[in-house]
Amino acid sequence: MMRRVPLPFVKYHGLGNDFVVVDGPLMDAERARRICDRRRGVGADGVLTVLPPRTAGAAATMHIFNSDGSVAAMCGNGIRCVARHLADTRGLDGDLVIDTDSGPKRCTIHRGPGGAVEAVSVEMGPARLEGEQPFRVDGEALRALRVSMGNPHAVLFDAPERARALAVGPAIERLVPGGVNVGFARPGPSGIDLVVWERGAGLTDACGTGACAAAVASVSRGLARAGVPVEVRLPGGALAITVAPDLVGVTMRGPAERAFTGETDL
Repeated sequence: MMRRVPLPFVKYHGLGNDFVVVDGPLMDAERARRICDRRRGVGADGVLTVLPPRTAGAAATMHIFNSDGSVAAMCGNGIRCVARHLADTRGLDGDLVIDTDSGPKRCTIHRGPGGAVEAVSVEMGPARLEGEQPFRVDGEALRALRVSMGNPHAVLFDAPERARALAVGPAIERLVPGGVNVGFARPGPSGIDLVVWERGAGLTDACGTGACAAAVASVSRGLARAGVPVEVRLPGGALAITVAPDLVGVTMRGPAERAFTGETDL
């Protein structure tokens, strides 16, 4: 059997939502699945491949493999990690555009006094409210507000607990053709508590598009304010999400941390 060429990578995470970031060319889905395996591989929620830009003025294109080898159109924590990777490896700073399968996204690198990257902001819109959808899981009637952030979300105003997400999330994902990310959100005066069952990845410490979808759903119901940053608290930490009054424009701000570099021949 032909030995694989060693693949250099950098491991990043956004609030514990972790990714193996590689520069192109694009690998196959099976290799991505092996790399993401937490017992036999590097271990990650997904593989992010940095490819040449598709649109004029963009810095790069982000391709996303979920840990099961499926492809995602957009990932909020992932795009912050790619922006950080471009800042680290190419010296990019300030505003930059990254192409995705849900369109180009403008990112801003925020550096601290010492020059280190402290956070990345991303213009995540356009968001699209798609109405309510009923579900029945093990005899329980549930209603979710469907929101598209370039990928599909079902937001339930329900207990933001891992056990609840694990019990209900997989069934709802299977009930939607092509799958859906399922958020369990509890809005309150100080922000939104949220747990997300991610399509193709399962329970994760954080979901950037899920945080945006929960904020859009909450603002649409009058449970959160438009036009100001809303703290969305996930198991891995908090993101600041600003939803425009028209419910279309959405900006996310949060960290992107570099964990380690490595090489694999998986």
